[in-house]
Amino acid sequence: MRKSLLILLLLPFVGCSQEQKLLLYQDYSFLVTDGEVTKLHQSNDTLYELKCYIDRPCQPKPAKHYKILSSNKTGNFTIIKLERLDTIHLTSDPYPAARYYILALKGVTDKQLGYLPLVFSVTKKQLDTIKTSVQSLEDKFFFTYFSYSYLEELSALKKLTTKDEASLIIQAAKSDKYKPLARSYANTETKDMYNAGFSAELLSRICIENGYSPIGAGLIIDKLMK
Repeated sequence: MRKSLLILLLLPFVGCSQEQKLLLYQDYSFLVTDGEVTKLHQSNDTLYELKCYIDRPCQPKPAKHYKILSSNKTGNFTIIKLERLDTIHLTSDPYPAARYYILALKGVTDKQLGYLPLVFSVTKKQLDTIKTSVQSLEDKFFFTYFSYSYLEELSALKKLTTKDEASLIIQAAKSDKYKPLARSYANTETKDMYNAGFSAELLSRICIENGYSPIGAGLIIDKLMK
């Protein structure tokens, strides 16, 4: 009887502990310029990265998935330590020791969040010795991921339909307004190959600020400017 009572008393605390691990209450997506979408989804203590598209369903198998080892929220930032759970096929080391990562989230709201990988492919021993400072993140560049509900709002904005409208977006990207963003990006290690992520970020920002939907905007501009 005493054991049963103790279990009942502890159950609320167990529930609180599990709830604290829930960092994303909905899916968040990054719009790539070629029509692809990178989606973040959390289920319990697992963070999934899915490859999706603007015109068809996501791939059934996640591109990557991670176990959330710990998270620390300070002010506007959340620093997360992760263990990648995917195996590497066709290799002699399918489950490498350097499978740990550190990720930072910024300003998680109902509409969007900022996303920045901080540490890539380290061992558990290295992970335990790495100290991260929130102060060092203040001026860093973060990729913007939009929530599912906000993407629905953005999809209702007007679409780019003319060459003049496409030219307006292109010229805006060259303006002084976005030079601070470019400097922030240049001073941040992002592992962004060929600057594709920055181009997508810039395109989404310019479209939204000018009242256009960023969804599929890259494909539309390519078509209009040909």
